[in-house]
Parts: sequence; structure tokens; C-alpha cells
Amino acid sequence: MKRNRRSKSRISEIEETDIIVEEDTIAVTELMPLGGMANDNMRTIADMTEQFTYSIDPILRMYNAAMSATTARLEIIKDEFHYRNLRCPIHHIDTRLKSAGSILGKLEKKNLDLTLSAACNNIYDIAGVRIVCPYIKDVYLIRDRILAQDDLHILEIKDYIEKPKKNGYRSLHIIIRIPVYFMNKKQFVPVELQIRTLAMDLWASLEHDIRYKSINKDVDVDFAGELFQCSELIYQAEEKMEAMNEVLENH
Repeated sequence: MKRNRRSKSRISEIEETDIIVEEDTIAVTELMPLGGMANDNMRTIADMTEQFTYSIDPILRMYNAAMSATTARLEIIKDEFHYRNLRCPIHHIDTRLKSAGSILGKLEKKNLDLTLSAACNNIYDIAGVRIVCPYIKDVYLIRDRILAQDDLHILEIKDYIEKPKKNGYRSLHIIIRIPVYFMNKKQFVPVELQIRTLAMDLWASLEHDIRYKSINKDVDVDFAGELFQCSELIYQAEEKMEAMNEVLENH
């Protein structure tokens, strides 16, 4: 079954590793509360819990606003399909905002400065939106609808459906910068989109559960091969069920 998995308009211009738009660097000081700390070192702030919360809160609110703006656009897509009495390509939408501790851990892992500025301008998955679709073709339909929105800046596309990870993980990742309007300025805020099918989402959830159970119980067992086989079986079943659905839709 052949699919057009490349957007005719924009995807050919975007390389998988492109990181762009230097002029959209997030100015953290403009988001700080009045009278906020001049020093934005995260380790220093973390030592003072109350001050840390006071300083990180406007940053997390900025990313939460970006998530809300992103989900609003996706809800419009859903509503349009329902209004036209067409099968909706979106089953459900989940959101996730990284905690301050998780952001700090990622900065340390990347060997970056432990500052709010470094976090905002180097970590692109602080805000995450997961779009779960019924069928594989729906993933690429939603991708194309997102790429067609010309006020979004596309930073990166990684297709783990065509090229799954070694453990069998499949999903389409897109990092966007979405315009968010605040009282004093418009800010382009990065949001990571994960677009996957129901079956891929099930596999990812179970893989996560198995992996962390093995870590927490300190069990020296490698299930990588079995997990990849499960992913392959699920993908083959998805393709067969999608073929059956296309027969019904074309009648």
C-alpha cells in the first residue's frame, strides 16, 4: 500500500536535523515577574525553593500557553472533520509539561549551563503534545495539516515510523515554534508534537512500563529484541487493518 508521506509544500525544504530561527531566541528576562532575580542560574535558584518557584513559574506558564495554543489548532481540525461528516483522523490529544526537576536533569545530561535561558533556547520538548490517530495514513494527514499553517516555524521533523528506533519505537516527531501573544510581545515558543497511531501508543506505553520495571527491580534482562518483534507484529497488523478500512471507505 503506497502512501504519499512527503508534504508537497514544505517538507522538502526541511531537513531532519535543521534547527533554525535565531531571531526567535527567547528573552527570559522579559518573562520574569517584576523585581525578579537578575541571576538566572538554576542551581542557585533551586537552593531557595520559594524563589525557584517564583522564577520558574512564568517560564512554565509560557510553555503551558504554547500547549494550549497548539491543542486549540488541533481541535479546530477535529471540528472541521466532524462538521463535514468525515471520519476524524484524530482519536485523542494528550499534553505534557516537563517539571522543573526534569528540565534541570536534561540540562545536566546535555552538559549545558544550568540557567533558565539555556533551558528555553536548547530544550525543545519542555512542552509536549501527543496526537493519537486511528490509522497510519492519519498521522501523515495531520502532519501535512500542521505544515500547511504558514505562521508556524518548523524546527525539526523525525520520522520514526518509516525508520523506527532500534527498540521498535514508532512515532512522528515535529518540533514547532508557535506564536503566543503575551501582554508585552509576541513570542515564538517551541512545542514538541508526537503523532502516532493507537497501536503505536499502546506499544510505547507498555515498553515504558517494562523498561522502568526492569530498572527499578535491577533485573539484568534485555528485552530489546522481543520489543522490536512486538513492534513489527503490531505494525503489520495495522497495515492490514488500514487496508480493510480503505476498502470500506472507497465503497
